[in-house]
Amino acid sequence: MRDKILDNKTHFVAFSGIFLFLIFFYIVFYFLNQDIIEKYNHVILPSIYIDEFDMSNYSYDEFDSVLENKKNRILSRKVVFVSKGGEITTTLKEIGLVIDTEKTLSKIDSYQEKLSYPQKIWYINGHNHPKEFSFYYSIDEDVFKAFFTQLAEKAYVAPVDGHFDTSEGVRYVRGVNGFKLDYDQNKEIIEKYFSGKYEPEDMKIELVGEEVEAYTNESYATIDTMTSSFVTEYDTWVTLRAQNLRTGVGYVNGAIVEPGEVFSFFRYAGPYNKAGYVFYYEYVGNGVCQVATTVYDAALLGGHEIVARSPHKKKSVYVDGGLDATVASSNDGSWNTDMKFRNVYEYPIYIKAYDTYGEIHVEFWSNHDATHGKTYSTESVWLGGRGYRTYLHTYQDGVEISRDVITTTWYPED
Repeated sequence: MRDKILDNKTHFVAFSGIFLFLIFFYIVFYFLNQDIIEKYNHVILPSIYIDEFDMSNYSYDEFDSVLENKKNRILSRKVVFVSKGGEITTTLKEIGLVIDTEKTLSKIDSYQEKLSYPQKIWYINGHNHPKEFSFYYSIDEDVFKAFFTQLAEKAYVAPVDGHFDTSEGVRYVRGVNGFKLDYDQNKEIIEKYFSGKYEPEDMKIELVGEEVEAYTNESYATIDTMTSSFVTEYDTWVTLRAQNLRTGVGYVNGAIVEPGEVFSFFRYAGPYNKAGYVFYYEYVGNGVCQVATTVYDAALLGGHEIVARSPHKKKSVYVDGGLDATVASSNDGSWNTDMKFRNVYEYPIYIKAYDTYGEIHVEFWSNHDATHGKTYSTESVWLGGRGYRTYLHTYQDGVEISRDVITTTWYPED
């Protein structure tokens, strides 16, 4: 029993000795390194980085001035914004990015305070792995708003409404939606981007927004075939009359006639003293009847219902007897003699009218199935004197199925 007590005393004395030695060693270690450690109470430890910048051994007082140049370097860096409108490159400063160096310094200070003396000495002697902190970014609201206004203009993609392309035939091009940026969403994206990790040499930010809807008329997209056409010739040397013809063609070109709708030549081309028409022979707009006639015959050859048609006083030289159509109106449009037809198709018609050298062309475009396989031709039969009877021949898949009277015309003058 006595030996056991002595053995315990021996262990206690040995442990106490070690403990006292450690205390003594720590006190000696503290006093030997006190000046060094106190120095780093206001100095950044070695191996401390802010992003890629080595801040080792800079005093807190030097922090702002040292970082000022680094801040300018950072804010001058390029950032690329990517949207449907393409890529837009600018600088971090121009987007209103603000760097809060005080917050970063406070974070470093808090970290260093929590380190033990041995840990600090370990740092000081360069044995510790690098410790990296990040800059704290925020957005200057006013600068960002001004920047975003310019950014939104550059990134904006205007919608393209559906339209007809008549460069080769007639083709309806569906509308293409546009794009515009969303302010709140993109501000949040940018703020989140700079609150996390990013590659400073390759900054790309995907912007978000919403589509700007374009107009598309799906029924116009069914137009794919020329269903009828007619051509008349004119004398280009009679310049004033030629101008009236070209003016009338310009007004009629692009007219769209919906299924069941009645086309009125006057609605598009009249009154015949408006812009582009000139005085020729007896009155302003003289000659436009040839355009109305060309439309009339194209309507006949498309199988459409003629609602209104009046002949000239004399037989026209540019079409066979009975196949002409005259138009006229008062200067204010209070009365008019019109040429009208009704679209009998289940599809809309696009009228393409143009002139080549000495020719007026009128083409009706609609769906390939609009005529249900029917084609048409006209026939003018002289009745003697100034009389003509016109017929419409109807063919089904190339085989004639009917011959119907269109009208009988008597011209009062030679």
